[in-house]
Amino acid sequence: MLHGLASADVERIELARGDRPFDSLADFARRTGFGRAVLSRLAKAGAFGSLELDRRTALWHALDQDREELPLFDGAGDRSPAEERGAAGLPKMSAAEEVLADYRTAGLSLRAHPLEFLRKGLDELGVVPAGRLDTWPNGKPVSVAGIVLVRQRPGTAKGITFVTLEDETGTSNLIVRQNVWKRYRRAALGATVLLARGRLQRQGRVIHVLTTKLENLSDWMQSLGSQSRDFC
Repeated sequence: MLHGLASADVERIELARGDRPFDSLADFARRTGFGRAVLSRLAKAGAFGSLELDRRTALWHALDQDREELPLFDGAGDRSPAEERGAAGLPKMSAAEEVLADYRTAGLSLRAHPLEFLRKGLDELGVVPAGRLDTWPNGKPVSVAGIVLVRQRPGTAKGITFVTLEDETGTSNLIVRQNVWKRYRRAALGATVLLARGRLQRQGRVIHVLTTKLENLSDWMQSLGSQSRDFC
């Protein structure tokens, strides 16, 4: 599931692991023959967690590979697994940074949802969690926000675009008419995290938000991450 990891790389890992479990990142690097590029991608994805290496520490040691190009790290690969785990001394990533790193490398996270870390600010804007929409009165104004999962405009929809947002409680479905789409086109097309205001529309068990305004909140999620992505 990791972005940019080739099937051949996965097969090489499986073949090397068949002999015995890996006991350190250096051991992994020796037995797979991977250089810094693949090791760094795996480190950023948290793949070395089973070796008790967090993302930043693993990435630090991934840069230890090909040491002839990096004299600063010369000899570092000879450390024991225990020494490897404590060598870098880098600050721990926050829970929000870990989740964002999951999304950057795999497109999802099993730790938490990014909107959990934004909920306080969303509450201040009067944003209703998706999980509460089933009890929201039909026709009442409502604001929802979430990561954009789907944008689709069926040919039979007369210019209407359907958008699905996801927050930590579930999904919300938007109906965006053509005039609203044109007015907020930049947010509608470019947002990773989108805020939608409108009225709730219920037809049986089907719930939509008939949208009147869209706002791009992508900067909110980016603000959760570290200032530098060099170490995730």
